[in-house]
Amino acid sequence: MSGSISRLGEIMGDPGRPPLDVPWSGAVERFGVGLPSDYRELVDRYGPVRFFGDLVVVTPSFDPGEPSGQRFDDMHSFNQDLGEMLEQWYTWYPEVGRPYEPFPTPGGLLGWGNNTSADYFCWHMAGPDPDRWPVVVWHYGGDEMSRFDGGMAEFLAAVLDGDFPDAEELIDQTLNPELWQSTLD
Repeated sequence: MSGSISRLGEIMGDPGRPPLDVPWSGAVERFGVGLPSDYRELVDRYGPVRFFGDLVVVTPSFDPGEPSGQRFDDMHSFNQDLGEMLEQWYTWYPEVGRPYEPFPTPGGLLGWGNNTSADYFCWHMAGPDPDRWPVVVWHYGGDEMSRFDGGMAEFLAAVLDGDFPDAEELIDQTLNPELWQSTLD
């Protein structure tokens, strides 16, 4: 386990089940890029999760009957919708400019999660190494984006620990008393 996923694992605890078998080659088939290793480790270990009933990590399908590329269809659709919303948002807030292009633009944003406050959590696909992609939080209901110069697991650990600025705005801990829930159950 990488250092950042180890920290997140310490916060989340034991998943209570064996690791899942995700055909990660399907991500390359569907998106044209591999996904960061901390994301893959989180999904392999915990599956699809929701933190405090609020922040959801978008994952591939866990239906073993689906071909590997098709298992990423919902995640791909999530990103198509995200791209359309981002284009519309740019017209609403022209003063923001266009700091990031949506997926599938090379170097654009690839979404991996959202919350009930309409914040979207994305990787900025800056460069060929997915493990070096920073996290961008897009606040759909406002006129800002924020960047976290670390990976997804490091970002989630910082939010859950309260070390990330405005962490309480990103995860509403009053929605569910449990730190995380599997959406497989």
